[in-house]
Amino acid sequence: MSATQELTDQAPEVADEPSPKARRWWRRRPDALSAVVVFAIALFALAGIGSPLWGQTSMTETGLLGRVSPYTDTTFLNTPRQTLDLGDTVDAAIPNAALFGDAIRDGEWPSWNPYVLGGGTLGGTPNAGMASPVAVPFWFLPAWLAPTYMLVLELIVAIGGTYLFLRRLRLGKPAALLGGLAFATSAFMVVWLNWPQTRVAAFIPALFWSLEMVVQNRRIRDMALVALSVAAMLLGGFPAVTGYALGTGALYVLARSGWGRRAFATWVRAFVAVGAGAALVAIQLGPWVSVMSTVLVRGRAQTPDQHIPTQVLLTSIAPYVFGTVRPGQGPAWYEARIFLEEVSYVGAGVAVLAVVAVALARSGRATLPRGVWWFFVVLTGAWGVVIYLGGPPLEILQKLPYLFSDNAVERARSILGFLIAVLAAVGFQVLLDRSRSYRPLADRRRLVWGVLVWGGVAVAGAGLYFMARRFALVHDAGWGFPGGGPHLGWLNRELAIGLMFVAVAMGAAFWLWFFPRPALLRFAAAALLPLLVAGQGALWVHNYWPRTDPKDFYPVTDVHRYLSANLGHERFWGSNGAVLGGVHQVDELRGLQGHSFIETRFAEMLDKLPGYQFSAPPKPATFLWPQPLNDGTSPTSPLLDRLSIAEYVTPPTQIPYGPQKVDVGDGSTYTLAPGKPVTVPVPVTGAFRGIGITPTGPGITGTLHRHITVTVRDATGRVVASATRLDRYLTAGKQFYVPLAGEDVAAGTSLTASVSLDHGPAIPLLARAGAPAISVVSSTNDGLKLVFDGDSEIYQRTTALPRARWASSTVVEPSGPKRLDLLASGTLAADAVVLDAPGPAADGKPADVRWDVDGYDEFKLSVDAAGAGYLVLADAIQPTWQVTVDGERADLVRADHGLAAVHVPAGKHVVDFRYGPKYADLGAWVSGITLAIVIGAVAIEWWYLRRRRSAGPAEEATAPEAPPAAAPSGAVDDPLPAPGSGPDAPH
Repeated sequence: MSATQELTDQAPEVADEPSPKARRWWRRRPDALSAVVVFAIALFALAGIGSPLWGQTSMTETGLLGRVSPYTDTTFLNTPRQTLDLGDTVDAAIPNAALFGDAIRDGEWPSWNPYVLGGGTLGGTPNAGMASPVAVPFWFLPAWLAPTYMLVLELIVAIGGTYLFLRRLRLGKPAALLGGLAFATSAFMVVWLNWPQTRVAAFIPALFWSLEMVVQNRRIRDMALVALSVAAMLLGGFPAVTGYALGTGALYVLARSGWGRRAFATWVRAFVAVGAGAALVAIQLGPWVSVMSTVLVRGRAQTPDQHIPTQVLLTSIAPYVFGTVRPGQGPAWYEARIFLEEVSYVGAGVAVLAVVAVALARSGRATLPRGVWWFFVVLTGAWGVVIYLGGPPLEILQKLPYLFSDNAVERARSILGFLIAVLAAVGFQVLLDRSRSYRPLADRRRLVWGVLVWGGVAVAGAGLYFMARRFALVHDAGWGFPGGGPHLGWLNRELAIGLMFVAVAMGAAFWLWFFPRPALLRFAAAALLPLLVAGQGALWVHNYWPRTDPKDFYPVTDVHRYLSANLGHERFWGSNGAVLGGVHQVDELRGLQGHSFIETRFAEMLDKLPGYQFSAPPKPATFLWPQPLNDGTSPTSPLLDRLSIAEYVTPPTQIPYGPQKVDVGDGSTYTLAPGKPVTVPVPVTGAFRGIGITPTGPGITGTLHRHITVTVRDATGRVVASATRLDRYLTAGKQFYVPLAGEDVAAGTSLTASVSLDHGPAIPLLARAGAPAISVVSSTNDGLKLVFDGDSEIYQRTTALPRARWASSTVVEPSGPKRLDLLASGTLAADAVVLDAPGPAADGKPADVRWDVDGYDEFKLSVDAAGAGYLVLADAIQPTWQVTVDGERADLVRADHGLAAVHVPAGKHVVDFRYGPKYADLGAWVSGITLAIVIGAVAIEWWYLRRRRSAGPAEEATAPEAPPAAAPSGAVDDPLPAPGSGPDAPH
């Protein structure tokens, strides 16, 4: 087959249904250009993803764990971070998915996550996106491997959906495949790796394909496809992206169907189909509505100036012009917001082809059904204005509820990337059609339009460059380079690379349009374009998608093992540098910290703790994790007692809590040399929490990965405590403490401390009498007990109340602020509970409480009470759970402001708390009924159509032949011109 014939075979197929005699698709010989595009897609996947596909590495940025203990000083000592700004995936998205997968493989659907904050939804609502069809790898694969194959599924869905949609618009196979590749490599689909956002966006093409099916046909099965697409998007967990897609899809249906009675019927079918999609997942949407009505939402208001800066459009062809996200590769991204919120990559080849589709307007319109070209051009421009210019259009949209008022407009790049991908596919199809039906341009108006479009793009590009250049110069000046420095140099280099790709793409497009022969070169030019898209796409994702060692995937340390063995049913918390979001849930440890939506009353309790628990004013966040300040007061707050914080964790760099006895020496120095331990008397007797030395002299500051070990012995030579600390934050003139768990040393015990250094260089220390001056942190009666002194410090909080406790007395305080003040005062008795309003009486008698089940969606306890009282559970479950006492429904009441309690009479009882948010049962019924209706309707239609086709031959044999009917004006199924008959065909 010649190259000419191969290009000719790309002609769009006109028939809606294949001929009964047509060969099955797997028996058809693939055309050469389609094979090239498929190869380009495979090249992008293999080169872009790489080693995670065969399990050599993991697509998770777990190098971020090196910011906190216990990982900092051991596991990640020499492990650099690979990609910046992926923190949310490390402390929330991946841990949530890992926990969910473990539960699924144990045979349980975990609707609730009891391990973060006071608890929150997991599989019960779409927030975590774990019910999305593309999240299935987490159900079956280990969590370190699952992200790779979730990405593969997203690519398949995104490329496949785009292909089906464009084929439905009668584009050829190569153009349809290239459109899918263009969407898969667009910014939004790349940068939101491991977030729920891409699980939603991957189904945007499928939504448009199914909507086009509804426009073209009047079949129930097409409506079912819309419903399934909408359901898949809603299950993905980020409703704003679904909203952008549905809003744009609604305009598409209007543009395609036109006006009139038939158009109205199309609108109704599309509307009913979308509603059916929402109803299919009401089992999750119902609880979502219930839960989201109870959580703290603040700080999400948007303003018209909060759009992507216009100059960032340069990243459409060169993604890293404003800096890199790979540490050590160049200046870090320095635009207004983080990289993943602003980068707007589509690729040089895609950008050129999209401009071709606009510049060759008449050919583009003829390539598509009526109105489609106009829709995609106008909507691409409209979304571009809103996203990159803001102003009055964005201000108007922000007055609408939710989509723009509560969400950053940057997320709309999801739908914009799809629109541009469609235009690129159209541009490619126009070039292929031109190569089959060449004739010189005779219409000067078309020539002028093309020149104006390309000239406008060139002028706009130059303007963007000068804006970016000024921006880079400002940053260079801040670095001490007033005439230009690393930022400007990086900008010019990256932009030059992008323009090289643009030049190659324009050269290929120019050849296809202006040179009809020879056929082989024309084929080479056509094949170059998808390879260019795949090649640049692979380069850009290779520098973004992380590839980490699987052994670094949330490794288990001695700290985790200690907490697992000692925490029981209670919680831990920690200071800055010792906790990171919800990473602890991977090990099924119950922590007060997390990265999730927080129930409002529980969040108010956290906000009452010392320090800023969400973010510093004046910009409080919506769902950030509590991060206490190292002010020395948080570990002993009475609120932590009520929240059942049994263990408190700090990094080894934190000076141990307690009174310090500092020795600044006698003016002499002692040099601590590697391998030469020195033994010094400890200047205090009895219990202690840390031994300190004081470096002196120049050249001390800095971490050289030296380990300083302190071993404390009593008078008999018995080791009473020993610990090692890395030399991080070793600073001249400042005490350097090694935390030591010496709490159990008897009062009056004389002690000696042996101090050693593992390797050089030596450290000069302040000295006394020829030996290092030793400072000590003593133990005190503060409710804390240092029990672990390894890669983290762990304090046992001796005043913490059990997570499930018995309250034999009540205090009523209807005022929220006064209630919080009372809880923080420390004056409440341990057996008292604070209620909002009077309830059944408590008899003041004790009870035994025993845990029977402490699971995901159920907490069951046995109570043996000497008198009536309240069983208090220190979880944020009051708005979303139900409780029974001995199988009988009971009232779950507010307790201690943000906790929950149930009144239990005297005697032996079984109290069962279960996840059961409002609308959960209703949602399950709606989903079940809708599913039955959809399946039944599709089955009846299939049976009817099959019966009709069976009767068709007999009816056709007797029916008179009818003359062909004229196509109605405004019909949506406009025939595509056959090759050689389009607007560029020779006369």
